[in-house]
Order: sequence, then structure tokens, then C-alpha cells
Amino acid sequence: MRWSTLLPVGALVAVGQHQPTQPFLHILQPIPSPPNQHQHQHLTPPSLRRAPPLPTGQILTSCTTPGLVALTFDDGPYIYTAPLLTLLSSFSPPVPATFFVNGANWVSGIDDESGPYPGILRRIVSEGHQLASHTWSHADLSGLSKEERVEEVEKLGDVLERVVGVRPRYIRPPYGSCDDGCLQDLEGMGVRVVGWGVDTRDWENDEETEIWGSVDKFERELGTDPAGESAIVLGHDVHRWTVEVLVGEMVRVARGRGFRLVTVGECLGDGGEGWYF
Repeated sequence: MRWSTLLPVGALVAVGQHQPTQPFLHILQPIPSPPNQHQHQHLTPPSLRRAPPLPTGQILTSCTTPGLVALTFDDGPYIYTAPLLTLLSSFSPPVPATFFVNGANWVSGIDDESGPYPGILRRIVSEGHQLASHTWSHADLSGLSKEERVEEVEKLGDVLERVVGVRPRYIRPPYGSCDDGCLQDLEGMGVRVVGWGVDTRDWENDEETEIWGSVDKFERELGTDPAGESAIVLGHDVHRWTVEVLVGEMVRVARGRGFRLVTVGECLGDGGEGWYF
């Protein structure tokens, strides 16, 4: 077994700021479940042995075992998160994913039980996906003080623990930005910092015709040899065409090349025991 690629401190290039636009009113139609599938089962194989300790204070960008692809989605929850969950469960077998969520980014009130988001967050966990942190407000952690970084992580953790019953151990810094001080502070909190190896850049291709640029980018950058390659893939569940087009194409291509789709935790050798504090 080999450890994942570790980027030098602060080496991830921040992606461009993408601001919410007027949301589409279109909602995906549910895709029928496969025959005889009456209830969703947990997507992480129970036979996985206890994971070895993972390094902290470094950015993890690829899987520890070849042949795995982890689809990850940042910035939610949002109006397209529930349709995405329906889509992921419609594949045979269902596709596990990792959701790096915010507390107040595209939406607020993720703990407001009169709204849809608490139920969506609970659904992420109950359907076998991994819930992870993208901080409370999507602030650039490199530009914050230690106290502010701690607040960004702990405030979201407090809300998720209250609403869902879990406190994520895995985090992705907004914009992929985490300098020396940031990594040191996150290490002190005991969290595992996750980057990516394939960036779909779906946020700049969120149109029906333009999303195929992200599909092409994924096809070019995903490896072709599952015996020796793996990938952590960056996408966003806040964009309509990511859900309607890109996800299905990524599943088709990855499985067609012989890769197995997993959560970030499983990609890093953690079958579930270390996902949460």
C-alpha cells in the first residue's frame, strides 16, 4: 500500500471565486430504482478492515490504493443536492460520494427544521455518503487568524453534530487555499485536509452546452490504468448541469475504465471508523 500524494504546504492553487447566480427552477425527475431494490443499503462494504492512521497537517490529493475514484462535491447543501442524491442512488450499484458542506454559503439555515436542508444533510449520511467540512462561511482560511479558523471549523461542526449527529474529521479548505499557518492550525484540531487530483472546473461551465468542457476535462485527466492510478475529483452540487450531465458522464467513464467509485474516506483507506470525531 502506498500513501497518497502529499502536496507541499500551500501548494494547491485556489480556484476562482464563483458567486451564486439566480437559481434554475428546474428540478430533476427521480430516476427509478433498479428492480427489486426496495431500500437503500449502506454503500461502504462492512468488511473493510480498520483504517491505518492518516497524516494530518498535509493536503491529501490521491487515494492510498489504486483503482479507486472518489467523487466529491463542494459548497452545498443547495437545491440540486437532493436531486444529486437521487441520481447517485439510481446507479447499479449505487455511487457513494463525499459532500464537503458549508454552513452559510449559497444558502443559510442548514439547521432550520422548517426548511429542506436538515433533511438533506441527514439523507447524505443515511444513504451511505460521507459528510465533510468545507467550513462555515467559505472564507479563505489562509487569510484568517487562528481564532477565526477554529471558529470556521468548529461552528460548522457544532451545527452538523446537532442536526445530523456527526462531527466531520475531514475538511477541504475553500478555494484549496491553506498556507503554513492554516495547515498547522488544522493539524492542531486533528482534522484531515483533502484536496483533489482532478478539477472538473464545473463552476465555470454551468451551461447546457458548456458543461461538456468539464466532461472532456475529466475524461482527459482521469487515468486509464486502474491497476496503478486513482483520483480524487472536485465537483460542486450547487450547479444544475453538474447534476444533470457531468455526474452521469463521470460515472460512465470511471466505471468503463475499471475504476471503483468510493468515498474520500475509503479512497484514503478509512472505511468509516475515522470519518467523524
